Amino acid sequence: MISARKDGIVQSINDIEDRGNASVRLTVPVRVDQEELLTRIVRTVSSNRDKKHRKERITKATLIRAYIDAMSTVPVDLANISDEKILLRRILEALGRG
Repeated sequence: MISARKDGIVQSINDIEDRGNASVRLTVPVRVDQEELLTRIVRTVSSNRDKKHRKERITKATLIRAYIDAMSTVPVDLANISDEKILLRRILEALGRG
């Protein structure tokens, strides 16, 4: 069970499982280092699975969707965010890493 804030979108792992397939295509520009990181994580996940755990293909999009669902459970102060740097700082603080 995933614990989530009261006003969070995701309340449990079942909420994620019940959402089904993605239905909206979104194009997001990322930095080269971010794309390389996504590629490395996907390769690591894929190479560390045995046959029993290979029924679903893990892609960069899979990873991004999982991160979005996970972040929706984190209580982030979204008031007065002026730029991406401030947003990142708030997210890191909410994760206890700031």
